[in-house]
Amino acid sequence: MMRVRTISVFGLTESVIAEQLTQFKQLFPQLTLGIESNLLEIQLKLCAAKSINAELMASAAEAIEWICRKLGNQVFSDTGQSMEQVVGMLLREKNATLAVAESCTGGLIANLLTDVPGSSHYFLISAVTYANQAKIKLLDVNADTLERNGAVSEQTASEMARGAKNIADATYGLATSGIAGPGGGTDDKPVGTVCIGLATPLSATGHRFNFSDHSRRANKHIFAMTALDLLRKELLGA
Repeated sequence: MMRVRTISVFGLTESVIAEQLTQFKQLFPQLTLGIESNLLEIQLKLCAAKSINAELMASAAEAIEWICRKLGNQVFSDTGQSMEQVVGMLLREKNATLAVAESCTGGLIANLLTDVPGSSHYFLISAVTYANQAKIKLLDVNADTLERNGAVSEQTASEMARGAKNIADATYGLATSGIAGPGGGTDDKPVGTVCIGLATPLSATGHRFNFSDHSRRANKHIFAMTALDLLRKELLGA
């Protein structure tokens, strides 16, 4: 079996993808589609049983277009690029820059971004503001916002993102504040809750997500990838 292409999807379950792509075998009998999952990221492996030729490549191109149309903007790459590579490419295309403020992800977003060669063209600064006082002093988060809403809130995440953007004079600001576990959760904000702030040239918004209770390390990865995916969709205008 020869792999033809890898299509990367974020934020959909295997069952949802399988349901969306039920006609694949009927439409593309020369090809097979394997699924590998890593938390919320799913790799679709497009393979062929026989030698690759022009006819097969044409069929593969048609299949990729069909899959991307079916799954929409949940597909973040059809060329094997990682999420951080895609985000970096989009930032460079827009001649835009990014500043990051992280609490629960502890610098993981910055680590992912700087794994990409040339990231200095668009990535300006990262602040790991774990304590509330750090959020107030470094990011200019309003103390009243923290008192009223808590550190894990859309309001706080929004102010963190705006603060990071302003500090670095960046085009975009991205921030995370959440509960990675294993402790610290409440009925209102269980383990697996993350609030992501996104500051754009026009506004700053906060977004709350709730994920199943994974390990602390897994939650941190999910939170970081979700933040990057939110930025990716903003850059695409989705």
